[in-house]
Amino acid sequence: MRSVYVSTILMFGLWLALSGHYTPLLLALGALSALGVSLLAKRMNVLDEEGLPMGILFRLPRVTLWIIWEILKSNLGVIRVIIAPSKAAPQLVTVSAGQHTAAGLVTHANFITLTPGTVSVQVDEDRNEIIVHGLTQEFCDATTDGSMDAKVSLLEKRKVSGA
Repeated sequence: MRSVYVSTILMFGLWLALSGHYTPLLLALGALSALGVSLLAKRMNVLDEEGLPMGILFRLPRVTLWIIWEILKSNLGVIRVIIAPSKAAPQLVTVSAGQHTAAGLVTHANFITLTPGTVSVQVDEDRNEIIVHGLTQEFCDATTDGSMDAKVSLLEKRKVSGA
């Protein structure tokens, strides 16, 4: 039942931040909506540890700062390719992922796609691999060096050997 309370509070807080309406009627309706969705999610069995991972909230700020830095660096790399198109050498690479959950694997693939110059093309959950299209060899190397895998594994709270 704790997951219903936490989910309701998080959803109501998000609704409150995004709506900007603070009349008593709308506050009550927003709270009821958040509670209703939380109860529905509980009945659907999606408020488990993977669906509502509370530990991630404490690890997320550190990883968020890192991914913002990676996005900025990648933007500069894409600008260099735009200025000198001859540097473009598009290719596909396979990235081995160390994640143990579907959510972790999808997060890794989304982080790759968030960084300009790379796109996750396919995720193979059975082999824990992500096929990535990179604009240059440098972008492809950045996806296979293991640093992103280590950060996503940190979110999953698993240590990656050698990273």
